[in-house]
Amino acid sequence: MSAVAALCVAGDLDAAPHLAPAGTLTLKPCSVGKPKVPSMCGTFTVYEDRAAAAGRTVTMNVVIFKAKHESHRAIAEISGGPGQAATDEAETIADGGFAQYLLRLRDEYDIVFLDARGMGAHGFGCHFATPDDPAAYMRYLFADATVRRCMQKNAVRDRALYNTDNAVDDLDALRAKLGYGKFVLNGGSYGTFFSLIYMRRHPESVAAAILNGVAAPGFAPLPGAPDGAQRALDDIIAACSADPKCRSHYPQFADHFNAVIHRFDAGAVMVSFKNPAAKKIQKVALSKEVLVDRVRDMMYDPDGAAALPFLFERAYNGDYVPLATAVSFASLGLGGELDLGAMLSYSCQDLMPFLNPDEVRDAAEHSFTGDLRIRAQRHACVLWNVPAMPAVFNDPVTSDIPALLVTGSDDPATPPQSAERALPYLRNARQVLVRNGGH
Repeated sequence: MSAVAALCVAGDLDAAPHLAPAGTLTLKPCSVGKPKVPSMCGTFTVYEDRAAAAGRTVTMNVVIFKAKHESHRAIAEISGGPGQAATDEAETIADGGFAQYLLRLRDEYDIVFLDARGMGAHGFGCHFATPDDPAAYMRYLFADATVRRCMQKNAVRDRALYNTDNAVDDLDALRAKLGYGKFVLNGGSYGTFFSLIYMRRHPESVAAAILNGVAAPGFAPLPGAPDGAQRALDDIIAACSADPKCRSHYPQFADHFNAVIHRFDAGAVMVSFKNPAAKKIQKVALSKEVLVDRVRDMMYDPDGAAALPFLFERAYNGDYVPLATAVSFASLGLGGELDLGAMLSYSCQDLMPFLNPDEVRDAAEHSFTGDLRIRAQRHACVLWNVPAMPAVFNDPVTSDIPALLVTGSDDPATPPQSAERALPYLRNARQVLVRNGGH
């Protein structure tokens, strides 16, 4: 349990919050992060089945950074994934880890973090990867046994009720409970998808939106974003060629990268890596589906991208330890951030049913990732077995709400095209493209 999650259930809040009646909001003063940002921490409880307004309830953690000067205005921080808990971001933001502009806006705005249903301390509680099972997480993006264990662990839940529409309505119910007239929405990655659905379902509750790394309904990037991943790689290759030191050390980076990737075409390759659990070098089968998706993850930030020429040069020359170890760390990092159950419930209803086969085929043919992530996620969705959202769910969001769309030219997860295609439907929006910007 994270430090912030512990604050949310501390003291009187520890008395079985999942048994609280729907609509119950329990908050108490707390302080978050090293700066000890004055906050309120607690839980919010809603019906799992919002339409029936009866039956099982769902509890979600809440953190509110209080404004320095009370104006009763609020920004709702919407996390990515899907599967990332918003309250997990609270401590990182408080410590200045990212989104530092939110701390500056705290002069006049409360900052509200609500874990979406199925995420965080009261979520499905399932992980993509655990340190003690590298045989699974180095071979499969969604291991069958891992998915089935998550289903068994959460048999009491109705998985079909964990989707963006219901999560959006939960957040709007919290807004009303707290007495805010409107939210400013601040979403990143999947959080932009969530924010746009919120703007469609509750336009009267939104003052403005800041959307970073846009994944818009109707124009959402494909899982694994093959086109974005390839574009990011091409720019890394170009940057290395333009840098004298990189060019002298890795003159054949592009060729060696492709050669290593193609070694995995025939199947998983046995590699050695530093196992963080066993704290020693071990051998494990590494598959292409895991390799290419984790390489894409490494390109999310400049440090990871800058390491690729070194990692692939070593692998090309037969030493897979650095590359495989980096893949392991990326897998475990993702496994700790995202809840597998929430990710599948949301994506298998909201995204996967609406993939365009022609778009998938074209993107896969022109990217080092191929369609391996898409195939793996489709298979996991068959196991997870939740119904697709209605076709109208995938319609573009049309809105007059002021919105700022921020995209990075080298984003390997949410490339700029999604924002560009959504922009004509957002009549009071502007797009900012950050050159060489990542995710």
